[in-house]
Amino acid sequence: MRSKKEIQLLGALEAAACSHGFDLVELEQTGSGRSTLLRIYLDKPDGLTLDDVASANSWVAEVVEALDPYKGSYTLEVSSPGIDRPVRTLGHFEKAVGEEAVITLESAGVFQDASDKDEKPRLKYTGKILTVNTEEQIITLEAEGARYPLRFADIKKARIKGRFDFEGQKG
Repeated sequence: MRSKKEIQLLGALEAAACSHGFDLVELEQTGSGRSTLLRIYLDKPDGLTLDDVASANSWVAEVVEALDPYKGSYTLEVSSPGIDRPVRTLGHFEKAVGEEAVITLESAGVFQDASDKDEKPRLKYTGKILTVNTEEQIITLEAEGARYPLRFADIKKARIKGRFDFEGQKG
């Protein structure tokens, strides 16, 4: 569950990112006190360049400083989402249909296909994102030969499982 300050920061950064032509992929905060790290993942439709990240650093820092969410010092890191990109919004899930993902739920109370009644609910699923129903806010994941309809509201954290394709590469 996100804290109030994270929700406020997400809203402000989302608006600023959109106005600068970026997509706010995720915000992560780790540590506390002087060792607090605030990591902001941004993307663009055609991907990010180093110049994009450098230019984003200034407006991201302005937004964070204006809200002053942390007492004392912290480290701000602006980055691309990388190969194991976070998935935070229904729109992100829609773009990731067909990709393999690792999804962690808030609690193990997930509802499943009727064929999976004997399986115990779990907190973590790894599988292929099959569909996204934006109206009902259900993400269907195929894992280990079964389909799992997961409620978007129950998802705590999700990442695309990155993979490299070396086929056709010369050694």
